[in-house]
Order: sequence, then structure tokens, then C-alpha cells
Amino acid sequence: MIRVLYLIILATVSCIVSSAQALDDKLRELDHVIERRDTYYMKHEHEIDSLTRIERAIHTGDMAGKFKAYHDLFNAYKSYQSDSARIYVNKELALAELIGNPEITATAKYDNIFAYMSKGDFTNAVKVLNSNTFANASDSLKAETYVLAARLYSDLSNFTSEKYEDDYAKMSRIYADSAYNIATPGSFASQLATYFLHGYRQNREERIAVFSEIVGRRNITPSLKAMIYSMLGDLYLSDNQTEKGLMYKAESAILDITSATRETTSKHFLAYELFGRGDIGRAAKYVHVALEDAESYNAPQRKAEIGRALSLIEASRYTSIKDERDNLWIILTITVAFVIVIVILFFNIRHKNHLLKKSSEIISRQNEEIKQRNKEISSHNIEIKKKNDEISKQNSEISEVNLQLRNLNTRLRESIKIKDKYLGYVFYLISEYIKRIESLYKIVNLKLTAKQPYDLSRMFPLSHIRV
Repeated sequence: MIRVLYLIILATVSCIVSSAQALDDKLRELDHVIERRDTYYMKHEHEIDSLTRIERAIHTGDMAGKFKAYHDLFNAYKSYQSDSARIYVNKELALAELIGNPEITATAKYDNIFAYMSKGDFTNAVKVLNSNTFANASDSLKAETYVLAARLYSDLSNFTSEKYEDDYAKMSRIYADSAYNIATPGSFASQLATYFLHGYRQNREERIAVFSEIVGRRNITPSLKAMIYSMLGDLYLSDNQTEKGLMYKAESAILDITSATRETTSKHFLAYELFGRGDIGRAAKYVHVALEDAESYNAPQRKAEIGRALSLIEASRYTSIKDERDNLWIILTITVAFVIVIVILFFNIRHKNHLLKKSSEIISRQNEEIKQRNKEISSHNIEIKKKNDEISKQNSEISEVNLQLRNLNTRLRESIKIKDKYLGYVFYLISEYIKRIESLYKIVNLKLTAKQPYDLSRMFPLSHIRV
């Protein structure tokens, strides 16, 4: 159970992170498109120039051709520049009155209603709608006109009431019902009529499904697709799917810019929402772009709406800038103090490096002296080694001499021993000889005393005394 709960939490967190990343990618895409918006506007200006040249090339007598050219120029200006759109609507109306064709007159009136609605002039739009000009128009044009009328009264209801239940809401449903009854089933007009007729009773999922089907149509213009994306964004935001809602608003803003649509609400709505999320930088950028578009289009109601958002965002931006400036001063002060400390440390280290350099030079000189002395010592050591070698050689010679002397001494000691033996033997012989002489002296003395000399000659023949 815990593992399942952990997996559910992990999947939820992954979805939230993925949605946030997708929104950030879409906003970066919008930032890129905003940076290049002049390119898209210049491209649209070139298209308008081409249409203008075509209109000027049409002969005045070709009133149908002229009307079509005015109508094309109105379509080019209707969401780009309201004053120029008004000029061509007026030309359409004047030419339609001369032509007298009900379809052409109804087309001019339709464009007139659209021009008033874009400027926020709902009163004149209702007057034109109530002029009964569309009775003889084709069913397709009447269906588109009734859908536009349903949208007109729906906008009036949104401006005057929070609930879609007032008289304007009822008129919107009446026109939507009329459009649905005459529109081709499955057509764009039929789908929008269904929304205005039953949308207030449908749940969000059903309305989202309707708009998703509409934006999937191949023949829908970029400006209409941008409007549907904006409405889808509102639905998702009301369902608390903020990231998805803002993604659709961002996609709507991208389509508005790339199709050169300046009558729009997505950018300033995005700015307000991002302001609430704390993204002041983007909010300020988007609201200024929205104001620039509103001023270029000259839509008073849009400028008023944007002005309210702009005042809030700019006030917050001023506070944010002031805080950033205060923080910058703090950072600058810390940085200056840090730089001063670094400078002090630099000079201190430099001074120590200078001392170290001097010490290094002294050590280098001493090392050189030591090296020189080592060389001298090495030379002395070589000489000493030579002398030691000579002494060793002499010692070897002395050792040999000593050995010889020891041998000689040994022989001498042996000779001395032999000599001592011989001397002892000689002394012994001498002693014995002396003893015999003494003995003879005694005998001789006795014989002489006894006066017997003749006995002596018999006792001691010549050379008889021997040891």
C-alpha cells in the first residue's frame, strides 16, 4: 500500500514538474517570437502593400472588383490597425450602396459590425446588427453574421453581468440558435453557434472538447485559432489547471504575433497572471508589448484594460527595481570593501614577495657559495682520497714490512732461544770444567802436600782433562 502511494506521489510530482517545464519552454518560445515581432509585422505590411497595389490597379468601373479589394484590405487591417480598417469599411459601405447587391451590402455590414466590436463600440455594433440588412444575404453569410452577433451579445453579457443569465445572454442564445439552424452541419459557424447556444449549460470538459475540435479544423485562420486557444486557456484556468491554461494563452499570444494580430487579450492576460506568480520581468515585457499593440491598433477598451494591469505591474516592478537597487548598493559596498581588502592583501603579498625575492637572491648567492665550497671540498676530498690511497698503499707496504719484521722477530726469538740454550750448555760445560779443575787443584794440592808428585803423572796423563 505504501509503495502504491509512493508511486502515485512520484507520478504526481513528475507531472507537475513536466507541466512547469513545458510552460517554461512555451514562454521562452513566446519571448523569442516577441523579439522577432517586427519581422512578422513587416511581412504583414508587405502583404498590405501588395493588396493596395492590386486595389489601385482595378479600374473604377469594376465596382465588384473594387469591393473585393476593399474587403481584402479590411481583412488585412481588421486585427492590425483599426483606423485603417475603418477607412476600408467605409469604402465598402459606400460602394455596396452604389452596387445594390444584397450579398455585398450584407458583407459590408458584417465588416462594419466587426470593426465596431474590435474598437469596443458595442452600441454602434448593435445598431448595425438591428438594421435588417441581412435578410436577403446567403445562408452562409447570415450564419457567420449571427455567430458574430452571438459573440457580440456574449461579450456585452460578460461586461455587465457575472452570470450568463441576463438579457444580453438571452439575445446571444437567440442569435446562436438562428445561426445553428441555417449553418451547414459541421461547419465552423455551426460549431461556434453550438457553443454560444449550449456552452453555458455544458461542463468544462464538453466545452474544451468543442474548442479542441474547432482548432483542429484545416480552414481556420491563425487569428481565429489564437482566439480559440485563448478561450481554451480561460477554461483550463477556471478548472485550476494553471500551467495548461497559461500554455494555451502563450500559444494564443504566439499566433497573434505571427499572424500580425494586434487586437488581442492574451499578452496582457499572461502578463497579469505571471505578475501574480512573481515573474515580474516577463509580466512587464508582455504588458508593454500588449500596450504597444493596443496603441498601434487604437483600441480604447484594450488600452484601458492594459492600463490597469500596467499600473499594478509597474508599481511592483518599481518596488522590485528599488529592492534590486538597494541590494545592488549592498553588493557594491561589499564588493568595494572586498576589493579594498584584496588591494591591501595584494600590496602586502607584493611586499612579502619582494622580501622573499631578496631572501631568494641571498639564498641563491649562498647556494652558489656553498656550491663553490662544495666544489673546493670535492677537490680537497679528491686530494685527500689520493693521499688516503697513498697512505693506504704505504700502510700496505708498512704492513708487509711489519710482517717481515714479525717473521724476523720470530726467527730472532728462535735464534735467541737457541743461543740461550747454547750459552746455558757452554756455561754448564764451563761450570763442569771449573768443577773438575777445582777437583784437580784439590788433588794436586793434596799430592803436593803429601809430596807425591809422581802419582800425579800417573793420575793425569797429558790431555786427560776432558769434560
